[in-house]
Amino acid sequence: MARLAPIRALLCPLDLAQHQFEVELTIPAEALAQGAVAALPTWTPGSYLVRDYARFVDRVRMLDEHRERPLEKLDKQRWQLPASAQDLKLRYRVYGNDLTVRTNHVDATHAQIIPAATFLYLEGQLHRAVEVRFQGFPEHWKVASPLPQNHEGAYLAPDFDTLVDSPFELGTFHLGSFKQGGTRFELAFTGPHTGDEDRILEATRRIVEAAGAIFGGFPFKRYLFLLTFAPGLRGGLEHRDCTSLIADSHGFGKPEGYYALFQLVAHEFFHAWNVKRLHDPVLGPFDYGRENPTKLLWFHEGFTAYMEHLLVLRAGVVPWSHTARELARSWSDQVRRPGRTEQSLEEASWDTWIRLYKPHEFSPNSTVSYYDKGELVGWLMDAHLREGSRGKAGLAELFALLWTRHGEGSVTDADVRRAFQDLSGKAPGAFWNAYISGCAELEDAPLYWAFGLKLEAQAPWESLAPEEQKDPIALRRARAWTGLVLAASAATVQNVIPGSPAALAGLSFGMEILAVDGWRTTTASEVQRCLAEPGPGGSAKVLAADRGRVFEAVVAVVDSPERSHRLVPDPRAVATQKASFEASFGQPWPLTPVKRGQRR
Repeated sequence: MARLAPIRALLCPLDLAQHQFEVELTIPAEALAQGAVAALPTWTPGSYLVRDYARFVDRVRMLDEHRERPLEKLDKQRWQLPASAQDLKLRYRVYGNDLTVRTNHVDATHAQIIPAATFLYLEGQLHRAVEVRFQGFPEHWKVASPLPQNHEGAYLAPDFDTLVDSPFELGTFHLGSFKQGGTRFELAFTGPHTGDEDRILEATRRIVEAAGAIFGGFPFKRYLFLLTFAPGLRGGLEHRDCTSLIADSHGFGKPEGYYALFQLVAHEFFHAWNVKRLHDPVLGPFDYGRENPTKLLWFHEGFTAYMEHLLVLRAGVVPWSHTARELARSWSDQVRRPGRTEQSLEEASWDTWIRLYKPHEFSPNSTVSYYDKGELVGWLMDAHLREGSRGKAGLAELFALLWTRHGEGSVTDADVRRAFQDLSGKAPGAFWNAYISGCAELEDAPLYWAFGLKLEAQAPWESLAPEEQKDPIALRRARAWTGLVLAASAATVQNVIPGSPAALAGLSFGMEILAVDGWRTTTASEVQRCLAEPGPGGSAKVLAADRGRVFEAVVAVVDSPERSHRLVPDPRAVATQKASFEASFGQPWPLTPVKRGQRR
């Protein structure tokens, strides 16, 4: 088949300080014989939310004999192109002032170009190649991209799907690199920060090595990490041969800041296999004009969230003590979330387009996160696999088996079930019915059977300092609970646990707590302190405001049902349990438990 003429794209700055740039597309005549429809994606793969990128695009014009004229706009993101026997040029302006891994951000210091938010495509012609050039940006700026360049300096994408998967970073970034298993890896560091780039580069190399060991090498010859630093930000988005990462510029004053970044690197890099290559059939080729729902995000995202722990542990860049605290904290959060009995992981995956990224006040009571719960279910599956295979296989081996069987092909729920059964010797139905399609409570017994690990539950009063536990007043306050969840600092109701005393008293979202038992309250801590004062069996008189009207409610105080957890190794664990632990986590058996009161 003859090679189709490519679409040629030229990007030029208009006003970097005002976050504006221009895109000029040259559409080949052969693509316009009967006219065409040009469209802008409404979402970007890996971030499952309709973002309406067209709201950042305007002045869409066609150049006709050196004149510009507007195009007919068919809807919010589509334009009608006329039939033409000659190449056609389109120009439009793009505004980019949102520094995330999903959106464009351009200013006087750099330009981050997210293709889904930038380039129009021709409907029915996603297979057509695209050439991208940059012109007019500061001369000292460099360009980082996973795309190859031709001899003329254009970046070449063989089709639109590849272009969408290939973000660009322009600026004065630092570039680090290393080779592993015949593949070249590059890290582009953008923005000022307090981190040690050599440490980050070496940790990344070790993470890459650990991932390659699972899959027997890498399915690419070059891979690019785009790492941008900005105060208070964090995020990541995976691509086939690249990933975009954002980290807090000032997050490296403590080791935990590095650990968080290393986990992010591990998570996004693991996606090079899980979801970018092994993926639900509906996740590629994509329909960029609407939602692409899938029930497998618990596998693609949740299990990747668990595998990030295995990778950083196997790489030796995060200690087990930190991971133990992270897993225990996640377990505590999950078992306290009311929505755990309302929504399954499959339902959470399917509804992500309208629920995960668009939460409302009641969301904690009616939903779960396929990231957070999926991570824990991945942990449980790892345990079931180790226990069923007598330590020979875990979740890493399940991914390796799927890669051997399917490689670059698609993976279905049935494929994952079959791999689970082949490795564990167990029928998958019970596990799926409980944790993936069902809403059963998480059961930690498999963690003991497989790894000799125990989750110890602690009531709020059990975590008090020894001198406070001798104080009856401190104990009374620690036992008190009303089910009222307040905003971080303000005396504003953020959530009310269904069926709790606060819910029965009529308190609800957004209300302001003005006073408790006659004491004026202006902060969340003041409200909680006053509510705890009567202790279990007592009650508190609450003065609240709702949409400008003030009312009084009596709230009963009961014993707190909330528990936090700590993960400890059982000293009675046998050799097979210790061997399974080391096989999964790549760390020696933890001889000493995490101490009570140790910072999370």
